[in-house]
Amino acid sequence: MYKRVFIFLLPLMLFAACRPGRIYQEYYKFDNYTWDRFDKVTFEIPIKEGGVEGDIVFTIRHITQYPYDNLPVNIILTTASGEERIIEKEIALKDDKGNFIGSVAGDLWDVEEVLWPGFYFTEAGTYSIEFENLIPKVGTPGLVDIGVYVRKR
Repeated sequence: MYKRVFIFLLPLMLFAACRPGRIYQEYYKFDNYTWDRFDKVTFEIPIKEGGVEGDIVFTIRHITQYPYDNLPVNIILTTASGEERIIEKEIALKDDKGNFIGSVAGDLWDVEEVLWPGFYFTEAGTYSIEFENLIPKVGTPGLVDIGVYVRKR
């Protein structure tokens, strides 16, 4: 019986694990579901060849007990040559009626925000993205993880 279930689920799991078009994907998990105010999270994106265009997407996973309507962050993208691009964003996690937005599974909510649509990776090398939590509290509760992925255009 278990063998049949495994044979059925294995291709399904492999299919779900493959994300066609994604050239990078990484997540940072928070201890105790809390992002400390002064803990910056950095992702390093290795680009093997220049001339690639892709969408840089920020992901947030939080629980229903997240106490705020949004998540304000400061974001610094550093290119392989050292050029910096800085943006400050308030990522909406609730709609105008106070309901959480995004996809939900049980108590977990997933929200995605395209930070740089059609970003052109001009050269090979390591690009980094640093995120700083701008909520003026010592710790922001209710955050499971944040992540970044790049989907090739």
